[in-house]
Amino acid sequence: MNRFFTILLLMAAFYTQAQNEVDLMDTTRANFSTKSIPQLRISIGVPSSGWEFISFPRLESYLETYNAKPNLFCGYIPLQVNLLYNRFKFDLGINYSTTGGDKSYGSFVSKSSANTATFTFGYAFLADRNNYFYLDGGIGYASYNQYITRVKSSNSNINYPLPNTIGQGVNFTQNQPFIDFGIEYFNRTPQKSAGSSIKAGYRLGLSSTPWELRYSPSQDGLPSDKISNFYIQVMLHFGHKKL
Repeated sequence: MNRFFTILLLMAAFYTQAQNEVDLMDTTRANFSTKSIPQLRISIGVPSSGWEFISFPRLESYLETYNAKPNLFCGYIPLQVNLLYNRFKFDLGINYSTTGGDKSYGSFVSKSSANTATFTFGYAFLADRNNYFYLDGGIGYASYNQYITRVKSSNSNINYPLPNTIGQGVNFTQNQPFIDFGIEYFNRTPQKSAGSSIKAGYRLGLSSTPWELRYSPSQDGLPSDKISNFYIQVMLHFGHKKL
């Protein structure tokens, strides 16, 4: 029995020593070479692990004339496929909106949604064995919606295109391409197949695009806006190959 515990103790000691050596190795500088093997990873967030802070000043001014305001905050679920090679990272992603909650103003309540598809390229300007800091740039396409619902009655009858009946609503929508800039921290732990990332970025529309009133026969007088939005997102990533 004593021999069993001695062997068990020695095994534990060897395991601890080996783990310490791995931990020390993991803190060394990242090794970039032409022999590096590309890595494929899947990154995913949870509901509202992405947040977009929206700026549509012309729509905001337009709605204020009807005693309403847009909701300028939106949560989303990010999903990406990542290809990693040396200092470079290529991302193909979609963001599925979880809406931004309710914003009450005057006689109306507004909700927002933002669904985007992006392709970005990143360069690791700072890296060690486990931790990478990327400068990202890319392109994308976005679909934004503002849902305006009447919740209070009004003495004014000059509300078109907003509804006059309590409980009814309208949907302002806009689709446009954009360019994407960001800075990202990406944790790549060699002895594990999972890691995490956090990114802050900015989306800028290529041109000013008119809003549309969905299901309305008339689109006269609607404003135009260009995307100019900041965002932040947190994700977990998974892969089969060790880095």
